[in-house]
Amino acid sequence: MFPIKATSNKQPIIIVGGGLAGSLLAWSMKQKGINFHLYADKKACASRVAAGLINPVTGQRFVLAEHTPDMLTFAKGFYRNIEQAIDIHCFFEKPMKRLFLSQKEQENCKKRLKNDRYAKFLKNELPPQTLNAEHSGITQTQTAWLDTNTLLDALHQYFEQHGCITYASFLEAESKQHIIYCEGYHMQNNPLFSWLPLQAAHGEIITCKSAKILPDYIINKGKWLLPVSEHDCRIGATYETDMETPTVQEVSKQQLLEFAEGAFTEPHSLEVTKHQAGIRPTTLDKQPFIGTHPKFSNIHIFNGFGSRGCLMIPWYANQLMQQQISQEANIQRYAQLCV
Repeated sequence: MFPIKATSNKQPIIIVGGGLAGSLLAWSMKQKGINFHLYADKKACASRVAAGLINPVTGQRFVLAEHTPDMLTFAKGFYRNIEQAIDIHCFFEKPMKRLFLSQKEQENCKKRLKNDRYAKFLKNELPPQTLNAEHSGITQTQTAWLDTNTLLDALHQYFEQHGCITYASFLEAESKQHIIYCEGYHMQNNPLFSWLPLQAAHGEIITCKSAKILPDYIINKGKWLLPVSEHDCRIGATYETDMETPTVQEVSKQQLLEFAEGAFTEPHSLEVTKHQAGIRPTTLDKQPFIGTHPKFSNIHIFNGFGSRGCLMIPWYANQLMQQQISQEANIQRYAQLCV
């Protein structure tokens, strides 16, 4: 069980990793009065590249996972509280125009529209004529994006002011101090947890300037276009499971540009201003890795949130505060692999 107790006298709980998982877990502990210290080194961090999209209904079958509505409600309140507490704006609710890739996708969506559970997430309306919708489309509601860089910069500054962050790699102490590893895909190089079946997924995104005014909604057609201002947008993402180092590739940039220009009925003359790559810490069963090491009671992990981290992390951080870890996320499901 995680050592989550409100105390300022005992040794701090060590959190290793300054990305979204480690930083949001640290914030949750701070709000509960739990003594911690965050180690944020300069390793490549997928959270700094991530688009921060929050999309409750995903995939070609338009899946609304079991806990997603509750996760979404919790995440909204969680990010709004951070914004108010440290005076930033990082959470933006924005609708999504989902353009069907095929007739099959359209049929899948029609089935969901008959299900009351999907009523507040899918709005049956035709895409605007400015979009290239060969197979029609739908509006997804309750979607949003999180400005992860603004959030992480502000949180780290807050932790600096409170003396609970160090910008360095953590060298494991010989004591029985409790340590929670939140290392993203770098987990695969940690001998304590390299036995967990991480499926690292390389992804690239580009930031572009548009000659025309962009619409104020997210566009999704296999890939996505996220307007962040009238003339600036982020476009992503590629997905490769056979790359171990974040690498920008010209072929990926061209694929993303082709998708973005093809989403509109008229050219927007997009100019690439930034090209980034990161590696998502995804898992084989699409569930995160949370829990205590099978052999060491003071060693823990909070990782594996993949591309849905902005939605899932607040929910699971709160589970830790309540000392309750969902069975599907608990690493005990893989304990037999730890030798």
